[in-house]
Amino acid sequence: MANKGELLTASAYKDLLKRRIEAAQGIIPCDLVLKHCRIVDVYTQSIREGDIAIIDGVLAGIGGSYEGRRVVDAGRRYAAPGLIDSHIHIESSYVSPEEFGRLVVPRGTTTIIADPHEIANVCGLAGLQYMAEAAEQTVLDIQFMAPSCVPATAFDHSGAVIGAEELARALQDRHILGVGEFMNYPGVTAAQDDVLDKLAAAHEAGKLVDGHSPGLHGGGLQAYAAAGIRTDHECSTAEEALERISLGMYVLLRNGSACRDLPNLIGAVTLLPTSCA
Repeated sequence: MANKGELLTASAYKDLLKRRIEAAQGIIPCDLVLKHCRIVDVYTQSIREGDIAIIDGVLAGIGGSYEGRRVVDAGRRYAAPGLIDSHIHIESSYVSPEEFGRLVVPRGTTTIIADPHEIANVCGLAGLQYMAEAAEQTVLDIQFMAPSCVPATAFDHSGAVIGAEELARALQDRHILGVGEFMNYPGVTAAQDDVLDKLAAAHEAGKLVDGHSPGLHGGGLQAYAAAGIRTDHECSTAEEALERISLGMYVLLRNGSACRDLPNLIGAVTLLPTSCA
């Protein structure tokens, strides 16, 4: 099995696929089988009983009956997919990525999308590199976004600057999922050259761009969405959420330590559940 983040050769991947296909059909034993689970199926919104079969760290089969080199009797306990936190700043927790993983994985969060713009504001791309290397030391799946606004505003002088050239270099790393929250929404709506250069770098790299546009609406929001920005986590009302959804954006529902917006946004969830995260 490949290490975390390691790409397999075509030949090695072919061998892995063969093992996975055979294990899924019960032809060969799996590495681990969790027997007698009550499986929470979030796609069909149902609970069914059966085994969970794992080989090479990947689910090979769900339901039915499997054999494995190691077997654990779940005793009809519930088994559910891990939670995904779609936007977070690890630095705000005042702990390292390794410690953050140690704290949240036992509580059900298995994946996070992290924007390390706080450390990047001080250390630049070296801070992003540190976070990525530290993330290799935890079982938590940490996907990183490259910070879009360093410094956060033109008035800041925290120590680092990440321009379009530096951003383009960061986006070449396959571990970088995309561009972090584009806080400079006035620069987007004004079509500033430096902002357009960053958006063009994301387009050239084929990477996603996350949004941050509190209070933006009407023509300004139309422009923000037209620029290719895919998400927003700054909605505080259902109306703001629905306006973004109507433009093809995804809305991230925030209910954190700083802003508790979920009670106000829940109305948008009941209307359009597939466009909110």
